[in-house]
Amino acid sequence: MSTARNAFAADLARTRAPLALARTLPAEAYVSEEIYRLEQAAVFAASWLCVGRDADLAGAGDCIVRELAGDSVVILRGGDGALRAFFNVCRHRGSRLVDQPSARGLPRILCPYHAWSYNLDGSIQNAPGMGAAFDRGAHALRGARAAVHEGFVFVNLDASAPPLADALADLPDLTRYRIPDLVCARRTEYDVAANWKLICENYSECYHCGNAHPQLSRLSDLIARSDRPQESGGCFNGGPMRLRDGITTMSMSGQSRTPAIPGLSLEDSRHVHYYVIYPNLLLSPHPDYVLTHTVWPLDAGHSRVICEWLYPRAAVDAADFDPADVVDFWDLTNRQDWILCERTQLGARSRGFRPGPYQEAEDCVHQFDRWYAARLTPHLA
Repeated sequence: MSTARNAFAADLARTRAPLALARTLPAEAYVSEEIYRLEQAAVFAASWLCVGRDADLAGAGDCIVRELAGDSVVILRGGDGALRAFFNVCRHRGSRLVDQPSARGLPRILCPYHAWSYNLDGSIQNAPGMGAAFDRGAHALRGARAAVHEGFVFVNLDASAPPLADALADLPDLTRYRIPDLVCARRTEYDVAANWKLICENYSECYHCGNAHPQLSRLSDLIARSDRPQESGGCFNGGPMRLRDGITTMSMSGQSRTPAIPGLSLEDSRHVHYYVIYPNLLLSPHPDYVLTHTVWPLDAGHSRVICEWLYPRAAVDAADFDPADVVDFWDLTNRQDWILCERTQLGARSRGFRPGPYQEAEDCVHQFDRWYAARLTPHLA
């Protein structure tokens, strides 16, 4: 192990200490392109990554294309109804197959270079001029693993990783929110000049909320976790925050303009939950909608965040449905957060940066950082 990697490993060991003794991640975790490349292999290529929703792929030939750990992957619905993921690479000479980020009803996958074509199950449909001796079965598209949980589609590039059900086994039961039946009412993408971990860490704490988010502090009790403690497990951390009396949802007005998600308890109607599902899905069930962020690293200092607002179908189909009150609230909150993350990214580049202590309200940040450190440390040898 190089001297630099030894020092980085020692810093990660301090991060993994108990909260009162721990120190935050070192600067290299946020600014080093070498560490970025390492975590792409150690974290993103080896984890179940949320790439979209099952509803995005409703019909045969519907597909989405995602960049995962430096690989382009096509996720599509087959004619048999099965969901499959394939590396976006022709088996002839390696041409990129699908360029558009999504498509509906593709009859096949056609290589634009030499016109090899593939059925929706990845098998060869046609390989012009290859002759009778050509082994079609040996040249199907290379597959990646795909699975669905609570309506979310996950892909894993690691053939030896545990099944998705095992990886998410300790995630809290969210079936009461009926997420598979919800409809995406709005989708917004943000480019943020900050490392992906800074965005996940920022989401994990509200130590900053009183100072940075006056519109949020007006609606949500920032001391609320005392009544329902933090939750954590091998795949997630998070917990609830209580709505203030007289507030019914997180929006500019604080008043819900759509019915609650059917079947929720009175207790659920008073809380909003915030979960980081490792490594990069941020999931927020609310009484009347579910908010998601997926955080995609672009390089050590830049990320893309995809934000979606999910509502019950009956709410979206109503003649007067308008999610602007909610969307504007979270768009404002998001942009406030991105500025904070970008300021921290600038600080991490300074020679004066040193890992600092965690405040007790940053226990979820500490859990996330411990998870990250545990995943990366074996790869530093």
